[in-house]
Amino acid sequence: MKKQLIYKLDDTSPMGMLGSHGPAAQCYRLGNFVYMTGQTGFTLDGQLVGPYDPAVQARQACENIKALMEMAGGSIDDIIKVIVYVTDRDYRATAYPVIRSFFKLRPCGTGVVVDGLARPELTVEIDAWGFIDDED
Repeated sequence: MKKQLIYKLDDTSPMGMLGSHGPAAQCYRLGNFVYMTGQTGFTLDGQLVGPYDPAVQARQACENIKALMEMAGGSIDDIIKVIVYVTDRDYRATAYPVIRSFFKLRPCGTGVVVDGLARPELTVEIDAWGFIDDED
């Protein structure tokens, strides 16, 4: 399933996602704030990379975040907060260094160990928030 990439919201835009049979936005921008939900080992075209491999999936999730921030008009340097979910505590040792490599300035972050994600072959998921200061 190809993912809907971004919705830019303003006062007249409806907030929310369609049901399970319609598109689901991976990125919302409202004013200067950007929210990216559930980035995993799936490319933005819906292809799974690195099944059961936390380092590969962390890299793909960060690549998605980078691309979505650029589509929203910002950059990965505009990320201010991330929440990283892993399905095994030991996966932090391989996923976290990959995630850190994407950021010059590390955003505020939280790590959560969960029992599972949407599919068993997924090991890492990242939610991210950004703030784009496009005032000159």
